[in-house]
Amino acid sequence: MFLKNYKNLKKLSFYEFLILLFPFCILSGSFVTNLYLIFVSIFLIRNFYKKKETILIFKKAWVLIYILFILYNIINGIFSSDVYNALRSSIGQFRFLFFSLFIIILIKDILNLKYIIKIWFNVILLVSFDIYFQTIFLFNIIGMPMPDGGRASSFFGNEVVSGAFISYIFVPIIFFYISNFQSEKVSIKIAYILIYVFVFFAVILTGERLPLIILTGSSLLAVFYFFNFKQLLKISILFLIIFVGAYNFNFMFKSRMDNMLHVLSNVYNSSWGRIYESSFMLFKENYLSGVGLKNYRVECDLQEDPRPYHEAQFCSSHPHNFILELLSETGLLGLFIFTIFIFLVFFKLTKLIKLRENKNPIKNYALGNFLILLIYIWPIKTSGSFFSTFNGSFFWFSLGLSLLILSKIKDNKNKKNLKF
Repeated sequence: MFLKNYKNLKKLSFYEFLILLFPFCILSGSFVTNLYLIFVSIFLIRNFYKKKETILIFKKAWVLIYILFILYNIINGIFSSDVYNALRSSIGQFRFLFFSLFIIILIKDILNLKYIIKIWFNVILLVSFDIYFQTIFLFNIIGMPMPDGGRASSFFGNEVVSGAFISYIFVPIIFFYISNFQSEKVSIKIAYILIYVFVFFAVILTGERLPLIILTGSSLLAVFYFFNFKQLLKISILFLIIFVGAYNFNFMFKSRMDNMLHVLSNVYNSSWGRIYESSFMLFKENYLSGVGLKNYRVECDLQEDPRPYHEAQFCSSHPHNFILELLSETGLLGLFIFTIFIFLVFFKLTKLIKLRENKNPIKNYALGNFLILLIYIWPIKTSGSFFSTFNGSFFWFSLGLSLLILSKIKDNKNKKNLKF
């Protein structure tokens, strides 16, 4: 099966091959990912120059609004304390926008996307295997040691984000495969379930709580969407058994879950509560425009800690919450512009739900990416910086794929030829 999938690489266009490379670039680190984003941006700009009609994409409301958001942050950054990092981050947002536009404009059809998805699925299996390997031998398959703290990171070195990497890519893949699950042979169904459990336990071993919650919640939502309540209840019981087993037999998982429950029982006095407090204080002092992108880390250290006796740190590199990051760094004006952008994009993507093609795995893959976008903006969760390379790349990757698939399925000429 694997050889067959890789033989289909010959069918890919150059631009499709570039999209295929995205997860591999993420695995290689921020430097390679940024080079990749710059590279695809150059191809997009080159296409604008050669085919001037493609410039019409900039008449799309959501594109114009996000460009306005970028320009707003550039102007805002000029008056911030750390002008260099504010402008670098603000101007750098163009690479994310161009990444989505590259996917939407330069990928001419989605007939080969299923082969790309299957290769990404193999990447997830590789990273999951590597997490098990690193957990057992304390180094991964290329010799990278387990980071301090005993949480497997796979190819990411000291950054414990392998669980997030898996969840962001694997959730849409679940939607891709689950649509035809009931029609598969029993042996195939068993294989799917075993593979899922294999990946799920790998995320548990990373100790990353949010990716585990994302994977669990998304899986249950997928079962609810495609199946019935009885099957949802069965799957929920299976998850409960897995959680109880992991909690009782994995010390790291137990300690991480206990810590999360402790935080939830008293958020204000937790380490998260302290960072949220500093973020909100910065927002109150700069409620209209914020302090500028990447300036929370600078301005926070200048604040007077209202609880200096508290053992948890008052400041961090970023607010660890999507809404508080927007409020503290871009203010109410920035939040307002970004909210319009999100509304326009999500209003467009809700059309995916209305499409009566539940047996179309590519359409369902787009739904999975739409769910990832919803998870990104969910206000009551901890999160990495939205404007960072790792998190930003996945958001715009999911956005580009969702809009690409929606546009191609709605295209009547293309729709007649889509046979999956």
